[in-house]
Amino acid sequence: MRRLAALVFISLIAAVGTIGIAPTAHAIPSCVNAGDVTALGSAGCNLGSLNFTDFAVSPVGMAAKIYLGAFSAVVGNNVNLSFQVAHSPSPATLSDIIFMYTVKTLSGLPELGGVDLYNGGLNVTIKETVCATKLVGGVCPSGALADYVVEGGKIGQATFSPLLSTIYINKDIQFGYGGFISEFMNSHDEPPVATPEPTTLLLLGGSLVAAGLAARRRAARPVTGGA
Repeated sequence: MRRLAALVFISLIAAVGTIGIAPTAHAIPSCVNAGDVTALGSAGCNLGSLNFTDFAVSPVGMAAKIYLGAFSAVVGNNVNLSFQVAHSPSPATLSDIIFMYTVKTLSGLPELGGVDLYNGGLNVTIKETVCATKLVGGVCPSGALADYVVEGGKIGQATFSPLLSTIYINKDIQFGYGGFISEFMNSHDEPPVATPEPTTLLLLGGSLVAAGLAARRRAARPVTGGA
């Protein structure tokens, strides 16, 4: 009996030893104040009912970094991301920042139906392209859902149908002579509304302007890298 008990005890120890402890899953961070977008990794960040991932920043003729700021928020049906930009030289002339990311619904259901863009730059235009499939060489193989240009201080907007669960966004931030940008904002809408709501971005854009000194201090950070 003692020998049997000892064998059972040893078997239990061996069984416990073979049971692996599953690693704790890391929570996906909020997009609010998430910092350098390229440091978020493949998981990206969440805000509202959306996940934002696969951030890529490719400066041309300059060095640049893009950060997710404190004014990111969910307002009504709009999930707004507030982006802060640091670029060198500042101001810059005849340079570009190519900025790409992916938007997915957390539910996996088709709920995305529109985008809005506020450009807070000076002598800077932003060309935004929205695709239903991954871009190849900056081009939508399936045709663009939206393709528009927004000048500094203005808002661009687009809706599309049918609703989608994933969209791919590409921005070409183009600097003219003496161009400067410290912030811009994107709204990702679900579901679409009959009448777009640019007022939301204008109000948030006003908040960005109010925080301009802080944004410009961030823009003054040393930036390394770039083409």
